[in-house]
Amino acid sequence: MDLWVKEKFVKKAKEVDYLDFIVYSMEEIEVAYRNDSLEENTIRNTIYALRAFNKGVWSIKSTQNLRMLNKILDYVILEAKKLSAKTKPREWYKIEKPVKGKFHIGGFKKFSQSLAKELAETLGDRIKDKGCEESEVIITCSSTLKEYVSSEEANAVENKYTTEIALYAVAYGYRRGIAGEIVGFSGIINDISEKILFSIADSASRRAKNIAYAKQLHPLRRGLKWDVVFDHVTSGAIFHELVHLLEADAAPPRIKIPSRITTTNLTIIDDPTIPWGYGSYAFDDEGVHAKRTTLIEGGEIVSLIHTRLTSKAWGVEPTGNARGIFHKPKALMSNIVVKPSDWTLQELIEETKEGIYVEGLVKADISSEGIITLVPEACWIIEKGELKDAVMVNYIKLQIPKHLNMVEGVGKDLKQRISIEKGHKVSEFSPPIKIKSVIVG
Repeated sequence: MDLWVKEKFVKKAKEVDYLDFIVYSMEEIEVAYRNDSLEENTIRNTIYALRAFNKGVWSIKSTQNLRMLNKILDYVILEAKKLSAKTKPREWYKIEKPVKGKFHIGGFKKFSQSLAKELAETLGDRIKDKGCEESEVIITCSSTLKEYVSSEEANAVENKYTTEIALYAVAYGYRRGIAGEIVGFSGIINDISEKILFSIADSASRRAKNIAYAKQLHPLRRGLKWDVVFDHVTSGAIFHELVHLLEADAAPPRIKIPSRITTTNLTIIDDPTIPWGYGSYAFDDEGVHAKRTTLIEGGEIVSLIHTRLTSKAWGVEPTGNARGIFHKPKALMSNIVVKPSDWTLQELIEETKEGIYVEGLVKADISSEGIITLVPEACWIIEKGELKDAVMVNYIKLQIPKHLNMVEGVGKDLKQRISIEKGHKVSEFSPPIKIKSVIVG
């Protein structure tokens, strides 16, 4: 920012409750190996954002042209004042220690494009060697630099490296069987071992072949209630949707803290400080330091996820979960961690006389009534504690909080599931779980 713009920034900041300037630089290298074809693409971009907050409303405008900053500064101040004049004034939580310093997430080394290319080919060929007709491997290495200054005297820089590896296997049998696995973490491609990736590729290959030859679930057994064992991916999706209900800007207005949500000994933590976590960050998009927050402890809700606006309304400290540079910051999870128990996946299956085992996920969503709908990738009938036939299942439905009281077992091994939520990286570290009386259709 030029000196004369800085001087104007300081002067204009006095007209509103808060003003900030963010420089967001991104470099993304994508290597895709699809059925023996190789694609390499690089994207680089730098965006400048000016944001004004006044009496509860935001005005945000961004540009890629530095010469537009002077005009944009006038615009966001004018709009913030105009918008706030039409609404009932609201205050937000004023932080005592604005964030300052330089932060690195995912290490200091840069990623290797040649290594990504070599690994994509190796994994793609591995999937075919395991009996699949088609394979697709997409490796995305990202570097983001967030430079943040505010009228509260915040002055911080966050440099973050992330890696995502998506593997897809296609097999042909009675039908076209497609299965995928996605791995993501803060760090570079050198930080994950080939042994782990080979295991993931093998798992996707096995699942694709099972889907290709899966039988149809008998019509008379569709829509019934089953005991269901969920793998870490599908259980992660369940807890992901549950935590959406704990976002303070979307939570039910009459919810009390603390309040019991389940008799199950369930503990869930939001933690953006995990060094390798896909959803990790050093500070949120309102200048609050990232910190670990327990949301549910022993089945009791003890905290919501907050922005500075919602924390003021609830009379609590901000949790550091405001996400959004180019849109109004909203309360959003980072890395969700579910406290494990002592069951192995095999024990959860062995303790099921008749049920369904679910592995992999196509999609998941939650309704306003708290009904979670999962579309699974692969399912197996469980009979007398053993996996029998692979079957095609259209959907699985359970209700929150009702089915949280029907959890019969929680696994001991945590695995990470990643996703993009409203443009932001998030993840869940979740164990496999068993829930009774789940509708399978």
